[in-house]
Amino acid sequence: MRSDDWSDWPLVEMVPGKASGEPLRKDTRLPVDAITGNYDTFLDEGLSPSQTIAEKHDCYPEAGIESIEILLRYRVSHEFRVQT
Repeated sequence: MRSDDWSDWPLVEMVPGKASGEPLRKDTRLPVDAITGNYDTFLDEGLSPSQTIAEKHDCYPEAGIESIEILLRYRVSHEFRVQT
């Protein structure tokens, strides 16, 4: 179970029974982890934040570039880390 708390964020929903209750981009089945995951890894590999956002948008265009930027800023500001 993840400790990330997206419950107060309007772009994210957690619905019991929908994608196992994982945080999703609101009104989609796109897991927030798919958008925010690997961000630190991409930065560690030398990509700039804008290149990393562009990579995420290439993978998940339905999320929208603005949503990706907002979700990443929120994750960073709340110091969420991907748990393994």
